[in-house]
Amino acid sequence: MSINSEFIVTAFIKETRKRFLDTYLIRRGDSFSGEIFLKLNNLNGLSKIYTYKKTKKHNPWEIYSSGNWEEDEQIKNKLNKILNIDQDIWIIELEDEKGNSPNF
Repeated sequence: MSINSEFIVTAFIKETRKRFLDTYLIRRGDSFSGEIFLKLNNLNGLSKIYTYKKTKKHNPWEIYSSGNWEEDEQIKNKLNKILNIDQDIWIIELEDEKGNSPNF
């Protein structure tokens, strides 16, 4: 049995706000089974994409893109391509100047 996506997203946003990090829900996906993507924005015009792996107990956030910081516009284009394929995805944006991993 898998935890639904809406629960994961809500819990993640609450946790990041406890840590005084700005987090935004960019796109609401399918409540139960929508894949979750995270745009990690370092506030210097660069970002990375992570995806949440529901099957992993520890460190469920995995790098989706190359792992390197990329221009925000490139990341936006990648997320739009994913969205064109799967309309059920969730997109969250986390702003962190330090660019720390979302696996707290």
